[in-house]
Amino acid sequence: MFSDQLKYLIKQGAFAKIVLVRFLIIIFKRNKNIELIKLNYNSNHIFKNSFIIIEYHFNNALWYSFDNKKTLERSIKIFNLENINSNVNLVVYGFFRKKKYSLKFDPMLKFQNQNFKTNFSNLSLNLEKNIIPKLGPSLIEVSISKPPIKKSKIIISKQTFDIKHNNYNQNEFI
Repeated sequence: MFSDQLKYLIKQGAFAKIVLVRFLIIIFKRNKNIELIKLNYNSNHIFKNSFIIIEYHFNNALWYSFDNKKTLERSIKIFNLENINSNVNLVVYGFFRKKKYSLKFDPMLKFQNQNFKTNFSNLSLNLEKNIIPKLGPSLIEVSISKPPIKKSKIIISKQTFDIKHNNYNQNEFI
């Protein structure tokens, strides 16, 4: 019981920390209005048991709420159509502002998933056995030979050099 309350407080603290950081970023912007950049979702050809992908992006948003469930995710949310209402309210909270969007999902298509049975008539099967070769030690041969090493000849030639100098005596040195 106590640990559940502690987990709830930790989650709320993490949520508040992220909202505070976003708030501090928005506070220094010139335009603090919530701006819709992208909101895409498919409302056509929806089955009753399908998934809905909502792709959204807003400028200056602190957090989002889908049917009173808060989220910090900024780009994509996936819902199972069986678990949500056909009318989903998206509320975007910003810098002392909020905008509401109503998204409608009406499933129009149904699967007829009755059990079915297949019948084959005039089916003749001619099966032939093919022997599959087994790879084993008798079929694989491994041989290792010594690799040839090529030796190149290295020739070192001696070059003589002469130093030309003048003879001098000990008196000239001093």
